Amino acid sequence: MGYRQISKYARHFFSGTLLSRVSGMARDIGMAAIFGDHPSVAAFMVAFRFSHFLRRILGEGALQSVFIPHYEELRLKDEKKASAFFFRLYALLITLLVSIVMIVEAASLAGGHSEVVHLFSWMFPSLIFICLYGLNLSLLQCRNSFFSSSIAPFACNAVWILAIFLFAKMDTPQAMVNLAIFTIIGFVVQWAITLPQTFKVLKEGREHFERPLLSLPPEIRTIGKATLFGLIGVTAVQINSFLDMVFARWVDLKGPVYLWYAIRLEQLPLALVGFACVYSIVPSLSRLIKAGDTEKAKELFSFGYQRIFLLVLPSTFALFAMSFASVNLLFGRGQFSQFAVTETTLCLWAYGLSLLPSTLTVYLSSLFYAYGNFRTPTYASITSVGANILFNALFVFALHWGAISIALSTSLSALINCWILKRAFSYLDVQYPKISSFWSLFAVGALAFLGCILYDKVFFNAFFFEQGLFLAPSSLSGQCLHFLGQLASFCAIFGLGLLLIQKEMVYTLKNLIFAKKEFKTLDF
Repeated sequence: MGYRQISKYARHFFSGTLLSRVSGMARDIGMAAIFGDHPSVAAFMVAFRFSHFLRRILGEGALQSVFIPHYEELRLKDEKKASAFFFRLYALLITLLVSIVMIVEAASLAGGHSEVVHLFSWMFPSLIFICLYGLNLSLLQCRNSFFSSSIAPFACNAVWILAIFLFAKMDTPQAMVNLAIFTIIGFVVQWAITLPQTFKVLKEGREHFERPLLSLPPEIRTIGKATLFGLIGVTAVQINSFLDMVFARWVDLKGPVYLWYAIRLEQLPLALVGFACVYSIVPSLSRLIKAGDTEKAKELFSFGYQRIFLLVLPSTFALFAMSFASVNLLFGRGQFSQFAVTETTLCLWAYGLSLLPSTLTVYLSSLFYAYGNFRTPTYASITSVGANILFNALFVFALHWGAISIALSTSLSALINCWILKRAFSYLDVQYPKISSFWSLFAVGALAFLGCILYDKVFFNAFFFEQGLFLAPSSLSGQCLHFLGQLASFCAIFGLGLLLIQKEMVYTLKNLIFAKKEFKTLDF
């Protein structure tokens, strides 16, 4: 597959993901404006996180990373066997999910009557449809269908937004219960939208499977063994996520609210830029690896790595530069106070440090899985989780920092995870970006960030504290002017600085984004 085709898929993924993320942002804006940082909203967010504990194991993450290369390997041999494998895996996943939900729901009834547990019991059945959607999404990625699979989250968010306005005038605790019920409806809609595209494969697979439906043929046992290592690593990450919420609640009952909105903003460039680069390349790269075409795999790996490097690092500085203006524009109204804006901004800065290492972790982990190495990503994941817990304990109990300490711990552990994977990856003899290129991008990005601070100081005085708060415009017109000024300042300074410091990188960046020509080597 040529680089033009890769870029085409990346653009499709980007457009669909943009629709999903924008609708998700609209949902969060409505939540913040109507319900603010009420403790019941924090309880809702904690319950939401707990109810999705298994999502990264059975719907995304480990299963998805293992499914894609194994399905591609079967497709190379026999399309019908690949369809039969998908059908059987689908049936087994449904059986497993229904059993888990029944057991957990029965346990939650005897688990107490706290607000978090009550909301959790309402949300947990949505796990069935979230995980089935994740498997559908994996199949569609293998078939290079990105946009349609991203429409589904938009529909889910639309249901959520409708619920926010329906229950806006209710007492916040009762509104959160009703909202929990509507989240189930939203995830059902999300799964149903992707079902027609996967139904053809399921139908074909049903016609060609040979054993009893719930038996374990060799390919299922293979993927089960592979997923076991990923499951250990992802479970460790989810345990860490659980502990993050515990630490956040310990620091401040409203702490989970600030972390929620901060990570939602951090995930916008992570998905639109980072994951768009990763998921548009990984299926093709997995096919080359499984086919034994080392030279083409090496070239495509370098293309993907450098695309990530050149797009995500500038995005990190842009996130830092425009974080306060973004948080204030999106959430700084209604019941969301100026204190909440300040706390969310600080958390967003801390999360922003993980943008590049998180993207590279997903990219490298997928390649380890493609080579059948599941131990290394598992080891890296467990190590980073241990580091995260130590950082949390240090920042919360020793230094007595606020919710920002949770976000900072997450970013530092992501950096450790990425470092371990990069040092251990030895399958392809590839050329990594030169250190001089890193410092060029870093210098230009830092200069653009400082330029944005100067813009704030001159026009808004926004980066000065007054009683522990950032000062910022409160009117919508002022907020828009603040944000647009930041955006224009960053783009102008970054573009001009890059042209002056390393002009050839501008053209390399253009080629990596648009793939205007086919090229075998990428050097900058």
